[in-house]
Amino acid sequence: MRRKSVSKARYPGCATTVLKTARLLQLVTIGQRVDPTVPLLIRGEPGVGKDSLARLIHAASGRQPYFFMKVNCAARPVDRCEADLFGHERGASPVATRRRLGSFEFANQGTIYLDEIGALPHTSVPRLVHVLRTGTLSRTGGREILRVDARVIASTVDGAEPGSSYDLWQELRALDVVEIFVPPLRQRREEIPVFASFFLEQFNRLYRRDVQLCPDVLATLKAHSWPGNIRELEGALRRLVIGGAMSHALLN
Repeated sequence: MRRKSVSKARYPGCATTVLKTARLLQLVTIGQRVDPTVPLLIRGEPGVGKDSLARLIHAASGRQPYFFMKVNCAARPVDRCEADLFGHERGASPVATRRRLGSFEFANQGTIYLDEIGALPHTSVPRLVHVLRTGTLSRTGGREILRVDARVIASTVDGAEPGSSYDLWQELRALDVVEIFVPPLRQRREEIPVFASFFLEQFNRLYRRDVQLCPDVLATLKAHSWPGNIRELEGALRRLVIGGAMSHALLN
């Protein structure tokens, strides 16, 4: 059964835009060359495009017709994390009134993307490692052993190895996880015009405007250090389009 991704990018054309940037295209190529049974760990500062890179690696693989499941580990309460990832059987807890499939089952033959994996609750680490090692899982409260074939891509903020997740990092290294580092936007200034043009087109369409980038504004964008990376650039272009005559002041 061919399935479409259930996790949609905020801007559908953003992945195509990323492919126009040489450095990120190289990273996509690296992801393609890695055996899909080997987990990938994408590192980088907040806002550098880790989500887009994960989606591109999925889209460029043979798993593209199947689900791309994004799980934000930092947004899951501890008591719900295991049910979200591994599912549960009816009666497994007072609130488990029916069987629930987990994200790994939905991502079977596709890709599961564990965003901010460093925030994964310590109690969930052994079960995740078991799935990575064996390709099998059991739903909470169940005895049936299920085989899952999901490519695992995870992301983390560069340099974030909190003590509470020490066991996780040790296990990931033992599994020979392939790490991909996404450099910050200030180290990829040649890509700023590409992303700026993309966001300008999106926001002009959204707000029914016709704002254009004049040379001095583009120079301002290229000179900025962008500590918030692509996400900050996106916000600046939104203000630019909304601001009209006040665009320069809003950018500053």
